[in-house]
Amino acid sequence: MVAPGPSWTFWTSTFGDTARIGDLFYISNQSLRGVIARLDPETSHPGYWLFAVGCVLALWAWRVRRAVLVGDVWGGFALTGLAACLVSPVTWVHHLVWVAPALILLAGAGLREPEPRRRRRLLCWAGTAYVVLCSSVVWLWANRSGDPDGFVGGSAYVWITLGLLVFLPLRTPTPTVHRAAAPESITVLAARS
Repeated sequence: MVAPGPSWTFWTSTFGDTARIGDLFYISNQSLRGVIARLDPETSHPGYWLFAVGCVLALWAWRVRRAVLVGDVWGGFALTGLAACLVSPVTWVHHLVWVAPALILLAGAGLREPEPRRRRRLLCWAGTAYVVLCSSVVWLWANRSGDPDGFVGGSAYVWITLGLLVFLPLRTPTPTVHRAAAPESITVLAARS
């Protein structure tokens, strides 16, 4: 309402013009749109991207609903950050800071896990994901992202983000223990009435 002309221009043409900030297929674009663009840099394939976005949003809605049902606010927050990174048309690697809450929750789940084998697995996944995300490993495939190994390695951050969206353990609520009222408190309450 403050600037209707520029707002109209942004939402009707500039918003969809991702070429103004870089090519979609650029290796640093670690979103689903970047993955699809690297498969065929000559065509943007918006239909495939919108289908992938729809799938991710459906998965996100299901996982967040489960987080709400168990009272895991932080899990819902982390899942939302992961989904945002995946569905954004352009997710530069520095945008992946939104993956950090999920890594923290994954490590926390590992530390709370009483079963030693599962604890090691969760902590190993959290540590490995952290190390890979802090590396520049995707740049090894900067010029070969269309190859099969480049498809996997050149989009490694996307696969980690997607894996966390699917498998991030949600924290289950601690059961509340209700104690029976002491007989003297019942007597005091009865006397006050």
